[in-house]
Amino acid sequence: MENGSEPVVYLHVFASYNPGGAELRITNIINHAGPGAGHAILSLNGEAKAAYKLDPATGSRVFAGPPRTNALKWPLAVWKKIKQIKPKVLITYNWGATDAIIGARLNRFQPVIHNECGLSNEIDGKIWRRRFVRRLILPKCHQTVVTSAMMYDLAVSSFRVPKSKIAYIKTGVDSDRFMPRSNPQLRGQIASNPSAVIFGYVGSLRPSKNVPMLVKAFAKIWQPNYYLALFGQGSEKASLENLASELGVRDAIKFMGHFEDVAQVYGSFDVYVTTSKSEAASNSLLESMAAGLPAVSTDIADNKLLLSDDNRRFVYAHADLDGYANGLGTVASSLELRDELGRLNRERVVVEYPLPKMVQEYLQLWKLAIPTRS
Repeated sequence: MENGSEPVVYLHVFASYNPGGAELRITNIINHAGPGAGHAILSLNGEAKAAYKLDPATGSRVFAGPPRTNALKWPLAVWKKIKQIKPKVLITYNWGATDAIIGARLNRFQPVIHNECGLSNEIDGKIWRRRFVRRLILPKCHQTVVTSAMMYDLAVSSFRVPKSKIAYIKTGVDSDRFMPRSNPQLRGQIASNPSAVIFGYVGSLRPSKNVPMLVKAFAKIWQPNYYLALFGQGSEKASLENLASELGVRDAIKFMGHFEDVAQVYGSFDVYVTTSKSEAASNSLLESMAAGLPAVSTDIADNKLLLSDDNRRFVYAHADLDGYANGLGTVASSLELRDELGRLNRERVVVEYPLPKMVQEYLQLWKLAIPTRS
């Protein structure tokens, strides 16, 4: 950490700089900015497992946050660290970085660009304390960036951010990297039967992702040639394995763990599935669409809006376990339907969610925030 001596123009503050949707998206944009752009990252808890994704040619530095103190002193300790780094623009991400905003406010630092990339859990945004704090600090930020229509509405109605201070930037997908392709080798690790129908999930195994619903729905429609592949890690793995055993489908559910080249993963699926309770604009859903897959999803945040018109009928409420299970069965039973939905999903991503547009919008937003005073 903290290698190099380039002046810091933009300091990106994360609660933790580990691989995740926002962290990897911003890293990708920093890489596109190229050498000498002046980006640095502050990981408040000191973890930086996503740092290897940073292109060394950019000269970007990664800083560790200060030792944790009590809740009252922590924003001041964070600000002291930021002051040592001397950024011109402070860019914060989600609830975990709000202490950096508080520290900046107390010291009258501007500009601060805050990003609300999604709810950290299924009740985030409804907890009165978090809502109250956001109402105090977000309207005073230079800009609040959101990645979904749902988050835009929440920023206006719940956090009371003026519309003039909200930037809605759609998540972009690299449709050249994520494209329709088969991965027979990985399919073979999931199912020995070449004609098997493989439902695939990419994401963490934590409570907000609601994977137990997915396991239960899969168990309802299971047939000998149906498999569910879960790519990801998390605290719920053991309980999910137990649930799969209780429902009699343990052998049909494959816990694949972390897979570095996620673009190759989608080529092993026939249907992408998600039952998350916590999303804004799901990166994995968009990636699966770019890979030409149909999807069965829960009706969370912008999921229905992301999908092609024809695929939206396979979006279900979290309470509708039977409906979701029937959706799995319907999509699994027809190769023609899967091919058509996958084609339409990819067409939508290419047109509506291009990566270059997203990169340019972020870079322009950051550039315009640089103070003109010396």
